[in-house]
Amino acid sequence: MHPGGTFSFDESQWPLLVVKLTGEPSSLAFEDYLARSTQYLQRQERHVCVFDVSALQILSTEQRQRQVEWLKANEVLMSQTLLGVSYVVTSPVIRLTLGVIFHFKPPRAPYAFHTHLGEAREWAVRRLDEAGLRTSAERIRHMGMPAVETKTEAPPKVHNPESGWWSATSVSRRAGLGPGPGR
Repeated sequence: MHPGGTFSFDESQWPLLVVKLTGEPSSLAFEDYLARSTQYLQRQERHVCVFDVSALQILSTEQRQRQVEWLKANEVLMSQTLLGVSYVVTSPVIRLTLGVIFHFKPPRAPYAFHTHLGEAREWAVRRLDEAGLRTSAERIRHMGMPAVETKTEAPPKVHNPESGWWSATSVSRRAGLGPGPGR
């Protein structure tokens, strides 16, 4: 990554995987990130992911294209193992970038957008509960998951590809970027 850009994978609370991208990734570092992401899918274990891009600056056009290619290449593994992805996004530019990527390759797993890590983690843990991994969910909750902050903002923007449901406030749908009725 360019100076100040990093990525990290925290599997200490597996089957909750926390991925964090910061700064502006170089092409080589972005390829390393994709390779490492593939390794987690190849475990063939059901899991959820919190994807924290709150400190990400930007992805290049080539990186966005590579992400779409990666999503297509790993579609089967993701549908078999990934129970949900909870994104921590604070930048409108990064939110739009994700919307563009999802326009070309919508995720197979349910996902939600949040502005705070605690909310994103709680959503991911609820996905574990819903998938029948209650023991793992309880263990993660007791390992010190931060409490969800109380505030009066809109609910998370959620998409469940199995049911085709989108929240009414979804930025992607309002922008015409996500799947919706008639698409």
